[in-house]
Amino acid sequence: MAQAPVRQPASSSCRNFAQEFYDWYLPFTKKRAQQAAWYLALQRKPEAFNPDLLKALKIDSEASARAKGELVGLDFDPFAGSQDPADRYEARGVAWQGERCSVEIWRASPTDAAAKSGKPDAVAEVVLVRGHWEFQNFRYPETGSNLVSVLAELRAERRKH
Repeated sequence: MAQAPVRQPASSSCRNFAQEFYDWYLPFTKKRAQQAAWYLALQRKPEAFNPDLLKALKIDSEASARAKGELVGLDFDPFAGSQDPADRYEARGVAWQGERCSVEIWRASPTDAAAKSGKPDAVAEVVLVRGHWEFQNFRYPETGSNLVSVLAELRAERRKH
């Protein structure tokens, strides 16, 4: 009973953090640039990411940049969980597991022609660290995978070659 009033402001704050990030980030996904939109997000908002996740994403990006003519790293947008991000996403469905806040990220563009799966495109795992929220992982309900595991698998695959 006492838990609900304590979590409500934190849930709103967590959801707002995720929504503000997506609102800021999505315009980058529509521009043609030398680097992937998600890499620009790492450069411009590194404080939004857990240091371990930030490091793993940067390693993946650097490996991709070195591999000329072949796909070595992520082949999808890690924050949207899609190769073709929507124009708009909505952060909803906040859940808690310990101190970790999970926010469902749903496609919400009125012009989006993508098939609706009934599942969020991604679930952002967020933690409050020293007074600010940071992303720790992104889960992908459609495939049952998550970003941290995908990055670890890609890294292990690169070590083999």
